[in-house]
Amino acid sequence: MIKKEKVTERKTDFKYEIWSNELQKIYGKKDKAFEAVKKINLRVEPGIHGFLGPNGAGKTTTMSMLVGAISITSGEAKIRNEDAGSVAARRLFGFLPQDPVFYNHMTGEDYLIYMGKLGGLHKTEARKRAQELCAYFDIFDDRVRPIGEYSGGMKQKIGIAAALIHKPKLLILDEPTANLDPIGRASIIEKIKEISKTVSVFVSSHILSEIEQMCDRVTMINNGEIVISDTLKNIKKKYIGNTYQLDTNKNQEILQSLEKKDYVQKAWIKEEDETVQVIPKDADRLQTEIPKLILDNKAIMYSFHIPEVSLQDIFMEVYALGGSKK
Repeated sequence: MIKKEKVTERKTDFKYEIWSNELQKIYGKKDKAFEAVKKINLRVEPGIHGFLGPNGAGKTTTMSMLVGAISITSGEAKIRNEDAGSVAARRLFGFLPQDPVFYNHMTGEDYLIYMGKLGGLHKTEARKRAQELCAYFDIFDDRVRPIGEYSGGMKQKIGIAAALIHKPKLLILDEPTANLDPIGRASIIEKIKEISKTVSVFVSSHILSEIEQMCDRVTMINNGEIVISDTLKNIKKKYIGNTYQLDTNKNQEILQSLEKKDYVQKAWIKEEDETVQVIPKDADRLQTEIPKLILDNKAIMYSFHIPEVSLQDIFMEVYALGGSKK
């Protein structure tokens, strides 16, 4: 376990790990201008905060502004009261991008030492910290192997270790379980949950079940705008009872039929159990028409009900309704 060390800090009145005011990013000029992030106001409190949105929603652009990788067009952002992109802010967080690039010829330990020195650590301290992190992430025996020989899971562990090497107060992770198998994902999730006991985490992921396992609070973004931001508990209270679940022996055929109905807002197959999820425009008509739909498709109905709402259900409903604010 990574222990939280007692350090002397400058006194501050910060409340948020990440804070932004009218944060905006525009690419291009004049008639070719594209507003990727539309004056968003982020409020990220201590703990694990999930950042969600479909591809192209503005997640990575927002994260890139927060870590100082790209410039801010207008507005402002702060990391614990320090201006995003400043040297002072960069000392406060560790960052793992979606597609980290490693020096594959370097050993895991040498890479961590190198990153530690870049973070301001003396070589001796960096080596000690590197070995501690390798032990913590269960790759101590592999630390002397070239990173190019590592599995995807081991590379992600080295990436997170590199983000932690300088003992940051905040960890920013962009798709930390991307391209990992279920065992690798589970291992990374458990480590993130452990780390969050001493270091706040701001994490983006398209695997919503993982966000639900890890996070206390969630922000959803679409088309560069925040559409919802709250605790998971409060979000579920707002959206409970809006999505129906249907299970038959012909779910794909039933889905195709539902998509043509004017009383259906959105329908899709849920990946986890392959059931049909339905957001109705008219719930009474949906309930009335389902038996006829089953007969027309010569299907057998196993169940039809409103299940306990999940983050996946909420996500689909928010974006099916055009990302309107709730």
